[in-house]
Amino acid sequence: MRSPFPGMDPYLEHLDLWPEFHSRLIVGIADAIARPLRPNYYVAVEKRTYMAEPDDSVLVGIPDVEN
Repeated sequence: MRSPFPGMDPYLEHLDLWPEFHSRLIVGIADAIARPLRPNYYVAVEKRTYMAEPDDSVLVGIPDVEN
């Protein structure tokens, strides 16, 4: 039977496999695009944005793109 999801492998997204694959894919993409984007842009992985309050800090989000 042909895959009902052309272009993707639903078994790759299995909970035991996906987190490691996703991390490696993001780092691989970052490595591949970093040199062509320099010196105008910096490629970062796992950057987080926090909102700081006097008593606490709250994770606002993990941006896909930041300038």
